[in-house]
Amino acid sequence: MSGRSPHRDAMRILFILNAGGVPLSDPADATVAKVFRGEARLHAFDFWMRNPDYLASELLDSFEATGNVDHRLAAEAIFESDEPDLRRIPMIRYLFGAYERLDDALSLLRSRDLVRITGTKGKVKVHETDFILTVKGAGVCSKAVVQEPVLGWYSDRAALVAVIAGTRGGGALKEKQYEQAAYAETQLGGIIPPIGPQVQKRLAQLKQAA
Repeated sequence: MSGRSPHRDAMRILFILNAGGVPLSDPADATVAKVFRGEARLHAFDFWMRNPDYLASELLDSFEATGNVDHRLAAEAIFESDEPDLRRIPMIRYLFGAYERLDDALSLLRSRDLVRITGTKGKVKVHETDFILTVKGAGVCSKAVVQEPVLGWYSDRAALVAVIAGTRGGGALKEKQYEQAAYAETQLGGIIPPIGPQVQKRLAQLKQAA
């Protein structure tokens, strides 16, 4: 299981915002690079980053739906690298799915002006929280993988998660994650369990049928 630290969490979140953000073609502020829309969407991305076996299952769904062999091979590579054991960072199921407070990680990113937080507010509550990736933040992502090649995993994995997520919002992504019985049946406040063996069995069946 992967170790935890606010700095490591911050780096993972930064790569997620970079991969899942939408570039702004004509921003009013020249220091802004991308916007990542929705806190629920961020947690959905983070869940797949932290639970490679669940991501592998989504890749197999995509393979069966589209015939994209690259997605089946990506799922296979996840298990060949023992990622479900080495990279897994458990998440707890709350009322609306996998969730964890990211205050410490986001504070680190905000204090360095790599990320800014904004959103749409109503009279009573915030309707949507948006995460602004600054030009400086995008630059850190680019430089980090050159200076520390080991960080390439975060970049590549966040990009793969972004492909699987597509343009779906947080609600739709949470619904997709709830299709996994192990996820949906986890008690509120409980740790969402791994599903590696089931996904490996399915992968073997698909490879045999190919």
